[in-house]
Amino acid sequence: MRALAVPLVLIEVRADIGYVRAVEIGLATTRLDTRADRVGFLDADSELRDPHHWAQVNTELDSDESLDAVSGLVVHPVCEVWETLSSARFVHALSQALGHPVEKPYIQGGAGGTLARRQVFEAAVGAALAMGTLIGPTLSAAAIAQGRKVRATGRLPCGHTRRRTLAEWLASVTTYERSWRKLVELHGGEIELPWLSFLDRARYLLHHDPALLADIAENQRLRREVVETVERSGRRRGPAPDTNNAPLIAATQPKDSP
Repeated sequence: MRALAVPLVLIEVRADIGYVRAVEIGLATTRLDTRADRVGFLDADSELRDPHHWAQVNTELDSDESLDAVSGLVVHPVCEVWETLSSARFVHALSQALGHPVEKPYIQGGAGGTLARRQVFEAAVGAALAMGTLIGPTLSAAAIAQGRKVRATGRLPCGHTRRRTLAEWLASVTTYERSWRKLVELHGGEIELPWLSFLDRARYLLHHDPALLADIAENQRLRREVVETVERSGRRRGPAPDTNNAPLIAATQPKDSP
């Protein structure tokens, strides 16, 4: 195994506290001799990212003050129809049509090896704890709602554990959509516009590949079913009281980035 060229601290939390709380604990530890204004995060089941990855996302943040976070783009060399939009087939075809690497208008969280501005990341962790949401979508939603940007860049393709069965995919996407529906309710439906625009343009550019368009359509049908199930479940439970969470959410909104 190649030796790490940077200092590394491992923190063991001997309690089942959930990953968001664990991240919060990690943020509160003594900082290493590194940049204090950036935070990188990576899922435990993702491929490790080499120094080039982190240098590239750092350069992108340095070059655009309106950008809050950048991740690599998750690409599956082989996958089923439910992961079409992360398939090598889709990413390659769209990149060819665009004439440049694909960029999705949301970060891919720890799956894509994300680098974020620390203040923004800390705010997302606080809001995720308050709302019971995931960090990645919480950060993306807040940035878009505030007129800022996040992106997953195809210049840094990333491997990640694929969902081998439809049941695995449904469980994963349901967890994501439970978070995202809460964030849409908080910020408004406008936070979905960048993704809808991305999809519309992709379908237009890939009009010459009816087989791929059919797979995209099936992928979106499955996704809509998940969204409808989550929304029905939310209506049955009724609106959750937010009197306790609202002050914390407001307190964790980031100030102007430096």
